[in-house]
Amino acid sequence: MKLVMKSARATVSAAALAVALTGGLYIASTSPAAAQIGVDLWVREAPPPPRHEVVPPPPEPGHIWVGGHWAWHDRWDWEEGHYAAPPHPHAHWIPGHWRTGHDGRHMWVEGHWR
Repeated sequence: MKLVMKSARATVSAAALAVALTGGLYIASTSPAAAQIGVDLWVREAPPPPRHEVVPPPPEPGHIWVGGHWAWHDRWDWEEGHYAAPPHPHAHWIPGHWRTGHDGRHMWVEGHWR
């Protein structure tokens, strides 16, 4: 039990330090398991509208386009889209998106294969 408590205190301390350093972010853990692995970043400022991307032809048959998105790195940066190979033949890509919390803060939900 002491090990868990120390870990939780360390996570809270790290989150408090990150908030103090970034100023523009809230950091919150979604679950005890997530607290062990990492934290979610909540941004006060809404991301800009998505950019239009010209999708080039795939480099190989079967590759899937993963669209670009705005990412927060102490400011909004556009991360270009790219092609990715599915992990198995029937996989399909679920795009990432910015989720807005009830308090108006924004969190990136990573895209993933299903």
